[in-house]
Amino acid sequence: MTLTPDSLQTERRTTADDLFDKIRYDIDKMRLLPGTKMSEADIAKQYEVSRQPVREAFIRLNNLSLLQIRPQKATIVRRISKSAIRQSRFVRAAVEIEVAHRACQMSGTRLFDDIHLQLKQQAACLDKNDIAGFHALDLAFHESICVMAKCEFAVDVIKDCKAKVSRLCLLSLAHDSDAIQVYKDHVALAKHLVAQNEKKLVAAIRDHLSRLDSTIEYIQTHHSNYFDD
Repeated sequence: MTLTPDSLQTERRTTADDLFDKIRYDIDKMRLLPGTKMSEADIAKQYEVSRQPVREAFIRLNNLSLLQIRPQKATIVRRISKSAIRQSRFVRAAVEIEVAHRACQMSGTRLFDDIHLQLKQQAACLDKNDIAGFHALDLAFHESICVMAKCEFAVDVIKDCKAKVSRLCLLSLAHDSDAIQVYKDHVALAKHLVAQNEKKLVAAIRDHLSRLDSTIEYIQTHHSNYFDD
């Protein structure tokens, strides 16, 4: 696939930026499976670019723990770390619970309307079996709660935490029952948020984030080679 001039936004974006986005997307969507070997030369040839931007993209992906650069050996797509997932979930729970506390102090019909509109969009994605669309709306839903709580700065933290589990989420949502459960969780979160019931909202957040445990167990049973610990 050639990176055309139209796909490269000049001035602010570079070839390395586009390569980073493309490779990260393929990793997140499990097009590049954990343990897959990669090389600068192969990627440079695939995208018809020099090796320098590929090297820059690899370094950035290595810093995000998505690639593992091994001197004198092939670079590989990092396997999933359960310890890293536990750490990111701890951080995310702490942040989202504080956001929930603040959101319950807020009011505004328009903001609640936005939440309900997103739920309708999520339901539509499930009806069409549009898992990719549902996955995107999942993040948007949590971002909307941050906006409601006037905690926009928390969005980046949540995005970073979700990035560490995005591959697991994709595998989980591939099963209809799991995606439906996530949707039901969102409905419960919205209900408690509208009612400004902080106690139930916090409990719902904990339940929602705990769903990952069964996902890890399932995937490790069927794809143990995806994990490194």
